[in-house]
Amino acid sequence: MSQKVHTDRIAALEMAQIAADQDLAQFARAGGAAVFHNYCSQCHGAGATGAKGYPNLQDDDWLWGGTAEDIRQTIAHGIRFADDEDTRLSEMPAFGRDEILGRGEIAAVADHVLSLSGQAGANEAGRAIFADNCAACHGENGEGTQEPGAPNLADAIWFYDGDRDTVIATITNSRAGVMPAWAHRLSEAQIKQVALFVHDLGGGE
Repeated sequence: MSQKVHTDRIAALEMAQIAADQDLAQFARAGGAAVFHNYCSQCHGAGATGAKGYPNLQDDDWLWGGTAEDIRQTIAHGIRFADDEDTRLSEMPAFGRDEILGRGEIAAVADHVLSLSGQAGANEAGRAIFADNCAACHGENGEGTQEPGAPNLADAIWFYDGDRDTVIATITNSRAGVMPAWAHRLSEAQIKQVALFVHDLGGGE
């Protein structure tokens, strides 16, 4: 079967259908590895383990879900990519910069956040501030929620480092990283191939 026949089938099928076809899935993973090396490794690393500000694709921490289809959607439409109306979008308030919370309140809630993963002792004032300002997105116990792309704060997996100063900086100024929407540059088959490759790295749901 020719390469074009394979890629045409990949473009036409759903992610679950591709994964269920052993020969097609093997072809897709090989192509996905090449796409990842050419377009994704510059940010996520050759081994897909990420770096500060770039997520590790081998762990099980997925802001918007780690199914093959969730990953395909993220690759296709990006994160906070201005030129794609279907981009993943989350907006964390800048609690300090916008004067929503004072310095002492931010320090207290940072200590509470660190306590969720056992890195600090309990801070009752911070817990109350968290409940009023953060729990709606991050969950009552900081477990995160996928709909708004709010990260799990209780698993000690940190996107921008988990030291106290960095957590305070994040609460103060927020974060708004951008990932390109690859549907503007890659074919549908390439996007599905690399989505399957990423899903199979070990952290996909």
